[in-house]
Amino acid sequence: MNISKSSVKLFGAQIATNAVSFVAMAFFARELGSEQMGVFFLFQAVSSVLVTASDIGIVTAMEKRISGGQDAGSVVSSAVALMLGLVAFVAFGIVLFRGPLNDYIGASLALWLIAAIALTQVKRVVMAWLRGDLRVGDTADIQLLSSLIQMGTSVVLILLGVDVMALVLGVLVGSALSSAWALFRERPPVGKPNPRDAVSLFNYAKYNFIPSVGIEVHNWMDVLVIGLFLTQSAVGAYEIAWRVAGVTTLLASAIGMSVLPQTSAWDARSETGRIERLVSSSIVPSLFLIIPSVFGAVLLSREILGVVFGEGFAVASLALIVLVAGKIPEAIQLLVGKCLLGLDKPNLVARATVVALVLNLVLNVALVTQFGLIGAAFATTLSFTAGMLLRVRYLTEFITLQLPYWKLAWCVLASLVMSVVIVVVRAQVPITTVPRLLAVVAVGAVVYGAVVMLYPPLRSLLLGYVSNLVPRPAA
Repeated sequence: MNISKSSVKLFGAQIATNAVSFVAMAFFARELGSEQMGVFFLFQAVSSVLVTASDIGIVTAMEKRISGGQDAGSVVSSAVALMLGLVAFVAFGIVLFRGPLNDYIGASLALWLIAAIALTQVKRVVMAWLRGDLRVGDTADIQLLSSLIQMGTSVVLILLGVDVMALVLGVLVGSALSSAWALFRERPPVGKPNPRDAVSLFNYAKYNFIPSVGIEVHNWMDVLVIGLFLTQSAVGAYEIAWRVAGVTTLLASAIGMSVLPQTSAWDARSETGRIERLVSSSIVPSLFLIIPSVFGAVLLSREILGVVFGEGFAVASLALIVLVAGKIPEAIQLLVGKCLLGLDKPNLVARATVVALVLNLVLNVALVTQFGLIGAAFATTLSFTAGMLLRVRYLTEFITLQLPYWKLAWCVLASLVMSVVIVVVRAQVPITTVPRLLAVVAVGAVVYGAVVMLYPPLRSLLLGYVSNLVPRPAA
């Protein structure tokens, strides 16, 4: 599997997905307001955590076992059999506690969680099989299709006068149709569930359960705590800031998804040197978009939230700066964590996750009650940093990790030059409309890219990634 090619294909799909999502979210925010957006985000937060709870790490275990050479048909069937019971158990809990769930979310949406969980798990199984089969790039089409259907359905329903339910139905329709298309096109292998494979999956998942749940809870912890102590409007503003910040990790996420199965395959052949080179060479691409984004957030956070989504969302502008800065340790944590999972060390990832998760919970409760949204952002950033440091420490016990200091320093220099240009342009052109904001961002991106390309090692690295976008003629 070509890591850069798979990463670039995923990155391209994620760029398209996030471009559509960004425009759609701006439309939703202006049409529904921060309170109804907050209701939807709480629905998503609860759904995401329960999806992971109904998985207990089995999907990642399935990916690991298939990439390690086990029979795909038996592994897929055994994984599905295990997950069916878990989904049924979670569904029973939702029915039992639907009253408190409805009160927390702010609308009668609890029973819709069951459909969201079931449909999401079908898609996750197909995606995990493709990644385990070292076909990471093929998951890009499924991701893009799901997002397009989801956003398109929601937009149509809102234009027809439907409120927050339009967003919920969009999620369900997007997952259902994209899963049906993926099952028809890819036709995952189906065999007879094997007790030996089920035990193998469970033995891996029992350690991976904690990091799997931890990642989702970590991602949604601040929203869950804000929903408990503040208002749905605060949830809406903060989650929009989180999603804007999340755009900066698109490339890091694509690289991480490609690293796990490839690391697993090389580890099965004891090719440690190739794993070391892979991880070290992936650090700069993982941080390439995040470093300039930190500088851009400092200068433009209020304009991004207020102009694009509405002035009611600008209350999260300081939180946006902190969240973007927190994407640096998050990106490294993602890369290193996926490598540890590929090395069959889910127990070490679990340890780091427990520490970061407890820290995240304690800091969120303490800081949200005292400082509001900025407190939540600091809590999340600090806990990501702790999780990243622990994962790096564990990984260096197995491989030598070399940091590309000069390449990273040049990215920082390019970001500083970009910042100066943005300050000068903004002084001449007040940012009061979306086109003006996009123009300023485009100027900054061009300047950053131009300065980066002046450094030959970075230029060579980036051109290597870009070359994978161009199809090569058949011999």
